Amino acid sequence: MNQEQRFAKDIVRRLDETTQNLAPEISTRLAEARRRALLRATAQNQQSQGGGLMALFGSYFAQYHRIFSWAALIAAIFFTFIVTQQLTGHGHGEHGDAFLLASELPPEAYLDPGFYSWLKQQ
Repeated sequence: MNQEQRFAKDIVRRLDETTQNLAPEISTRLAEARRRALLRATAQNQQSQGGGLMALFGSYFAQYHRIFSWAALIAAIFFTFIVTQQLTGHGHGEHGDAFLLASELPPEAYLDPGFYSWLKQQ
């Protein structure tokens, strides 16, 4: 027997000795509390075994609901950003300042109303 086991047995022996000197009403309350704790533990054990896969995933999701909530929020924000970029046309290089500056035509050519009709004819 190792040191930890001897120490644990010594603690149990001392607790047993002190509980014999308790008042009857305290002993009754402790026994009732122990009975309720055992019933609760038994019910929880049966519940976790009876639920099977759903109980396993239910406790997993209940434990990590904040992480999943944050991940869903970030994904929704990212998705909204992507959809907004696609619908508004931002991010397309053909309409930006860089396109105008890199073009062979002067920027004034794009402002001329006749330029677009000339492009359509070509």
